[in-house]
Amino acid sequence: MPKNDPRLPNVLERLGVAAWELPRAAIRQMPAHSHAEAQLCGLDSGLAILETEAGAWMCPPGRCVWIPGSMVHSLRSCGKISGWMVRLDTREGVSLPSEPRILALSPLLKEIVVRMMTWVESPKASPARQRLVNVLHDEISAASQIQLHLPAPRDPALKRLATRLAEDRGTAKDLAALAHEVGLSERSLFRNFQKETGLSPGRWRRQMQVLRSLEMIAKGRSVTETSFEVGYESTGAFIRAFRQTVGVTPTAYALERRSS
Repeated sequence: MPKNDPRLPNVLERLGVAAWELPRAAIRQMPAHSHAEAQLCGLDSGLAILETEAGAWMCPPGRCVWIPGSMVHSLRSCGKISGWMVRLDTREGVSLPSEPRILALSPLLKEIVVRMMTWVESPKASPARQRLVNVLHDEISAASQIQLHLPAPRDPALKRLATRLAEDRGTAKDLAALAHEVGLSERSLFRNFQKETGLSPGRWRRQMQVLRSLEMIAKGRSVTETSFEVGYESTGAFIRAFRQTVGVTPTAYALERRSS
């Protein structure tokens, strides 16, 4: 069922939730927009990238991305994707995450979504359906976060630093030299960057490298080629960093993509 199905607004109004399947092998390019309802998007295959003023989130298969209501965001896929989408009316004080995040996808959450996809045929409210909506809220709130987020600093000097860190694909420059380039002392740079992003400059750069590698592997690049392209001098070091962030090795991630 496509998102432009004329029945969806009625389902959302009656039940507070509307779920539909993304067409298989679809390429998504959604420019910056917002909607009053919150949104949950899960992928069976492909890779989706969510971007807001606060940074970027990458959603691989077997995960889902949570987008709070009224938040301006864009969403794009790396190649073709398949999966599902849920819109949730959360304006009545429901306690759900207030920031975007990548969530682990439990079997129960997925089965709830599959059940909700059938409601468009008969969008009649009932106590049983309301209980299922409540369980969906609980599953979203309880789902563990997957750290596939690259926060964006807001301070202009720190933005310049982030750009320089992203551009430097070889050995990272000395932090004092980078601080001088953006007009800050090394101490101020480290303290302010950590405060705005929650990461040290070095940790931010490593996170950026891993997230960039997800996109490259999604496009079919080899693990060795990817590791050097994103700035690692050792494939082994890249594999360790990838596993620490994503939870699996790059090879396992590539195999999951091909089998999904």
